Amino acid sequence: MSAREGLRKPRPLRDGSLVGVCAPASPLAPEKIEAGIAWWESHGFRVRCAPHLRERRGYLAGDDAARADDLRALLGDPEVACIVSARGGYGISRILRDLEPALLRETRALFVGYSDTTALSLALLQQGALASVHGPMLERDDLSVAAGERLLALVRGEPAGLEPLAGQSLASGAARGPLVGGNLKMLTASLGTSWEVQTEGAILFFEEIGEQPYAIDRALVQLRDAGKLAAAAGVAVGQLVDCSSERYPETSACDVLRDVLVPAVNGPVVAGLPFGHVPDNRALGVGARAQLDGAAGTLAPLEGVVEDAS
Repeated sequence: MSAREGLRKPRPLRDGSLVGVCAPASPLAPEKIEAGIAWWESHGFRVRCAPHLRERRGYLAGDDAARADDLRALLGDPEVACIVSARGGYGISRILRDLEPALLRETRALFVGYSDTTALSLALLQQGALASVHGPMLERDDLSVAAGERLLALVRGEPAGLEPLAGQSLASGAARGPLVGGNLKMLTASLGTSWEVQTEGAILFFEEIGEQPYAIDRALVQLRDAGKLAAAAGVAVGQLVDCSSERYPETSACDVLRDVLVPAVNGPVVAGLPFGHVPDNRALGVGARAQLDGAAGTLAPLEGVVEDAS
């Protein structure tokens, strides 16, 4: 399925809408869970915590069966308007095969997450034709005011969620298409799976943290050789956090973008956009159409990620 074919949009959130919180990947410190719940409640929403939200099993938030049960229950509950992941880390790809395809096709819940949860956003889009939000999770207790306001506007279907984002032009031109992407490591991990990223005619976006320039090079080469970069209408790059090398300081992550990414893309490329592992993590609608302007260095959403709120 293409990134746009038969796209479904979740319901917009209203005052009093039920937000489900789960930890489908790695565990989160209890104080951050409580702070994140309080943030959603302070903006007029009810919050339901998944039964295993606070469990821990090494680098996982409980065993696979418990995490899958929590996610399955929230996806299948028609009262749940939105599902927010506590954090990323690692682990959601371990349980995707335990989510019935029919569940992904039938749920109308708006999923919010990024980083490792890129896998679920891709699965919802590829297997359920459902839009979702690449945006802040509970772990971000230093979220900027602007990022919080954008997230709220986007999930409510308000115009403020569609404000353009400004970055740095790496390749000129203009392109329109559905937004598809997420964390760079997870995009490469999707190749060969049932949730493989589909980029034809899409604006591919990605961000990363803690990867040296050579690792970003490797990931981009893999996407290039899988045909994902040439198929995209354009590429929007978010924040590449702590992606430098002490051993090879002369090569930056941006150098890799110019050397590997730009020549492989048949359209505009904009970098340094405000989304990713930073306090100012501006939310994006996965599956929703946007325009990428290479000359101006901007990414402008053209539609909301939820049904028309009017």
